[in-house]
Amino acid sequence: MYSLSSQIFEGVTEYVLNEKSSESENTESQKGPVSSGRILGDILRQADKKTEKKILSDFSYTLFEKKLLDDDKVIEVDESFLIEGLRNKAESISFIKVTAKVVFNDMKLIKGTLKNFNSIGLALAHVTNVTEINEVNAQLEKAKLHAKDRNQQSKVASQDKVVMKAIEKRAKDQGLQLNQAFLDNLALLLDYGFQDQLDIQMQLIDFMVSANLKRDCLRESEELIIKKYSRQTECRFVMFGIITQYKRDKLDGIKEPSSTPSIKEALMSVITQLTNLEETFIGRLSNEVIIDPIALYTEL
Repeated sequence: MYSLSSQIFEGVTEYVLNEKSSESENTESQKGPVSSGRILGDILRQADKKTEKKILSDFSYTLFEKKLLDDDKVIEVDESFLIEGLRNKAESISFIKVTAKVVFNDMKLIKGTLKNFNSIGLALAHVTNVTEINEVNAQLEKAKLHAKDRNQQSKVASQDKVVMKAIEKRAKDQGLQLNQAFLDNLALLLDYGFQDQLDIQMQLIDFMVSANLKRDCLRESEELIIKKYSRQTECRFVMFGIITQYKRDKLDGIKEPSSTPSIKEALMSVITQLTNLEETFIGRLSNEVIIDPIALYTEL
């Protein structure tokens, strides 16, 4: 934002430093006998200094957005906007301001959930059926106390495994258990395609606006934001940024170079294959508009 603001305003103030200082001095002196020139002095000096630093990032952004809006350099979009209107305007305007409800997609959290899905499901099944489990465990304890020989004790002990299997079955019936290999492979694909991105999406009439957020640029942690507003928000957010991808209805794969013994051509062929594979993960959808976000906030 500071780079763009500097182009508009020929420089931008990042902060204001306000400094106040005061100093007082008390002196007591006494002349000695004539011709001695002796002065007895007790000097007390006290200094007080206060510094106040005002960060102007929010104010700078307000000026930045207002200037662009006043100059008709921004496409203002809400939930009633159509993609054709956006594409027509985007030919000459780069900035966009979208007002709509938001969906937060935290890939880091999703991957962690996938890797621990079965453990979490088993824990949920255990907690939600704790009354029944406690009753069964109480009966087992009584049976152990009344068991007379080792054979009876071993039979009672084996019933603990039966209880655990019953919990696993209850979790599976509730859809809380999936094939672990499937979950691990899905987490691997998400890790390759999306890493730990924090992605947001805003759904409009016939298209979707999406952007990747930098976690370290958020005023609050993503967990706290989602806790406050929900993963699918009920209130509308404003996202201001630069349109980066919007034109094509259908994305075409990158063509492979012609077969040749050249090492460079062979390497380019491998890069092409990887690029086409990557496109299946992060490629823009036909009805998707991708922007580089500058600000995300709720409006008064």
